[in-house]
Amino acid sequence: MPLMYDTGARIGGVVFDLDGTLYDKRALERYMIRRLPLSLLRLLRYTRVRSSLAGEDFGSGEGIQAETLRRLARSERAQARWRRWIFETYDPTVVEGMRRAVRPYPGVHGLLEALRGGGLRLGLVSDYRGIEARLAALEIDPGVFDFTLVTELEGAMKPAPRMVERTLAGMGLPAGSLVMVGDRPRQDQRFAEAAGMGFVGVLAEGAAPDPSWQPWEASRELLLNMTVRSYHRG
Repeated sequence: MPLMYDTGARIGGVVFDLDGTLYDKRALERYMIRRLPLSLLRLLRYTRVRSSLAGEDFGSGEGIQAETLRRLARSERAQARWRRWIFETYDPTVVEGMRRAVRPYPGVHGLLEALRGGGLRLGLVSDYRGIEARLAALEIDPGVFDFTLVTELEGAMKPAPRMVERTLAGMGLPAGSLVMVGDRPRQDQRFAEAAGMGFVGVLAEGAAPDPSWQPWEASRELLLNMTVRSYHRG
């Protein structure tokens, strides 16, 4: 299991997931359902297919897009319809929902500033395209991150080994000095395990308690404490 907290080694950097980690994605999910009631089955299918790609690597953005469409439908005509729905309906509705229904978790901006102020390198590794619009909606400056990776654009999904390698190279620090913050066991926690990073799991408010995961507020405090201890040891 990855480390849940600093056990003595100096922390040099923190790698964040985005969706569900820096904001409660349930608000976006509810907005999508309200806005696309006639596409609910399509929405659920698309979400499940994307989740089924976890850990797989198709070599390129075009490759993963083709595989996604293949899993959604057999015929080229049906795949073309899916493609139009994804780019003309789903993606714009996500951006709209981020702007209208989503807010960052309390203290996100202060946490990012504190981590950078403590001399830590920050990374953002998201599986899904469109992070520019999502960060803008959250009023998070992309420049706060020293390294950003969108795995879907690279043709893979966490915890694919190539994405692990890209992240470690981009962060430029030993894995043992890094902590991953995420909200999905299958993707984010396994990504941390594969990389040899520590891990902080963010639970949505109201979720069942788990000793290895904590709600956002407790996770934020844990990260701040890591920063303080690392700063004084540095």
